[in-house]
Amino acid sequence: MTLHTPDFARTDANSPMLSDRNGALLFFSHYQPRGHSYRRLFDVGLRDGQAPQTVRWIDEPEPMLGKWIEAVWRDPGTGRLYGWYHAEEFVGGPAKLFVPHIGAIASDDDGLSWHFLGEMLRAPAHLTDIGYCNGFLAGGYGDFCVVPDRAGQYFYLAFSSYVADEAAQGIAMARYPLDTRNAPASALELWNGSDWVAAAGRLPVPLWPVRRGWRHADPDAFWGPAIHFNRQLDAYVMLLNHTAGGYHNMLQEGIYVSVSRTPENPASWSVPLRLIAGGAWYPQAIGLAAGSGDSFIDGPARFFMAGHSAWEIEFSWASSPERKDRVLEATKPLYYSLFGDRYPAPW
Repeated sequence: MTLHTPDFARTDANSPMLSDRNGALLFFSHYQPRGHSYRRLFDVGLRDGQAPQTVRWIDEPEPMLGKWIEAVWRDPGTGRLYGWYHAEEFVGGPAKLFVPHIGAIASDDDGLSWHFLGEMLRAPAHLTDIGYCNGFLAGGYGDFCVVPDRAGQYFYLAFSSYVADEAAQGIAMARYPLDTRNAPASALELWNGSDWVAAAGRLPVPLWPVRRGWRHADPDAFWGPAIHFNRQLDAYVMLLNHTAGGYHNMLQEGIYVSVSRTPENPASWSVPLRLIAGGAWYPQAIGLAAGSGDSFIDGPARFFMAGHSAWEIEFSWASSPERKDRVLEATKPLYYSLFGDRYPAPW
């Protein structure tokens, strides 16, 4: 099963999907000649998809920048679509690197065209470093996902921070109230490790610190989160890319999973456990039942990497105290190998 059509080798970025009893609405992105997104309609269960349609940008503030739609949400009252994009600015240098930022958009024609609601997360310019050797990025914020909480109060953004300050690199969290969705930057908050604070003028505090920063040819770090609420677990599940041991190529060491019941407390996310050794970029769990999608799963689901799926996926809690103890003991050496004693252990 693929989210894209055969004329694309893969998708590039998280691919948001919404569904109801009439079918599924999907957005996927590609990177050549620069980032752009497509809208595609499927039947329920993603069994049959129509030809993709290139989305149209209205009142685009920076038309020369590539843009990837990485998350969408439908207003249950008005039917209006809200979305969020990753944009990349070329900053030059010997490695021809880019700096991403994150913005918000809205659509009144079911995703065929999008209005801009403003930037949300742009890293300070002085934290760009064209001497980075990772092969792609020179700083910035991007490669993210967005989920609403179950109470309908906040949008939560899990994003990748690549800024030159290594203390701020890693998977970070932001949020803002649903009732400010037409002016999202006005009430944006960042998680500072212990509380939510106004985002203006502040750097994020990552959930898990990098072991080797993004300035290196071989960074050792998590990036590109994809979160969904899982009805079976009654909890949120985060899938993560992890790069290590590469050489200017962000080599995929593995795909990891973390779980939280309470997104309002980002410290509650569990230690990431490796789900797959190696793998491809952009892992996602996508629900196939009507009403499910990439940010909500209630029923059967598929596991995707780079828009490809050959697998079903199911999550369940450990069924006995003894099994939980075995999982915990297996977690400890992995945790210390990743983080040492630089971050408080969760047990």
